[in-house]
Amino acid sequence: MRILSIVVTACVLGSGLMPTVLAAENIYAFQESVSALQQDGVIDAGAIQNLRLSQGINRAEALKVILKAQPKFSSSLSTVGNSMPPLSLFTDVDQRSWYAPYVEVGFRSRLIKGYPDGKLRPQYGVTVEEAAAMITRSFGEDTENAAFQTHADLWNREGQWYTGALSVLISRNAILQGSELSPGMALTRGDFFEILQRMRRAHGVDGPIPAAVTTQPTEQSYVGDGASAPQGNVQVVQDAAALQYASGKPFAISIPSLGITDLTVTHPEDAFSQKGVLSILKDGVGHLFAYPGEGSKVMIYGHSSGYPWDVSKYTKIFRTINKIEIGSRLYVTYQGKVFVYQVTEKKIVPAKDRSLFEPDESGESLLLYTCWPPDSISQRYTVRAVPVETIALK
Repeated sequence: MRILSIVVTACVLGSGLMPTVLAAENIYAFQESVSALQQDGVIDAGAIQNLRLSQGINRAEALKVILKAQPKFSSSLSTVGNSMPPLSLFTDVDQRSWYAPYVEVGFRSRLIKGYPDGKLRPQYGVTVEEAAAMITRSFGEDTENAAFQTHADLWNREGQWYTGALSVLISRNAILQGSELSPGMALTRGDFFEILQRMRRAHGVDGPIPAAVTTQPTEQSYVGDGASAPQGNVQVVQDAAALQYASGKPFAISIPSLGITDLTVTHPEDAFSQKGVLSILKDGVGHLFAYPGEGSKVMIYGHSSGYPWDVSKYTKIFRTINKIEIGSRLYVTYQGKVFVYQVTEKKIVPAKDRSLFEPDESGESLLLYTCWPPDSISQRYTVRAVPVETIALK
């Protein structure tokens, strides 16, 4: 398999370093919303005059506040925060920075995408339309089908990429009276907090936000198919074969229908170059994007053919991938759990089809990927599977 270099560079939010405009001159106009966000632990506590409400808010700060504002992101933030991928999604984001976990979750949740040059520009100020896009996405608003609206306090324009998002904010009464906001304006912290809190109120998200707590599996525990964990020391396993395919490795996959067991899965140290993506295939198969259990797309890729001189053990590991049957099970061991997936789709796509590398909103899925047909790179064979069970190991 010859995967092209994987660079996550879809363009969406474009703004530069621009002067900040204070739309609502009186910071005390934000008092109610600021207090609610402070009470729920979304933003720092403190006197309102010390919160720099008249200053601008950058991308990193805005993303952090958005993700902390809703309970549904708590689990993902906890998981990512305790196991950061070694390689950043963007060339200007340091994985050791305070905001790196928020960037990871924000990208996987489709709140951000970045620039075509592979950068996020986390320190850039957030404009009105950028904030509208991120906030409405975080609440799952249907901006594409929103009826057009404009208002004296939020000027909108038809036919723009941000039109639907601004229309939703207007319909949700998310703009403070007297704001006089418009696209291209750098949003202040006060206006941003006000919009976000009004959207929380519109969606019934007021109230304390659960802390992101990392839970350690008990010696015998089970979570799967939305069921509650059973009480006592009895482990319930719906797929009797699952424990048979549990691995002692940190990350491994078993595909019984192909006779593959305990195959090492490795995330490349350099996922942005062809050499980096291919280098780890001498030891098994590679991994890209989200990890099992994170609710997003997990890609595992491998060779279906190789050069005549390449006699490594895994050079043709996915050569018979087309023999996987719909409905069969795949078993992935990751971080002390066995994730069971069931195959739902198989298809052949052109090599230039990049849609498989884009995030989607369909929830978690496992995607197997290889060049096709064997000894050719003209197409790609893909197998998609969905999670059906997760078993915590001792």
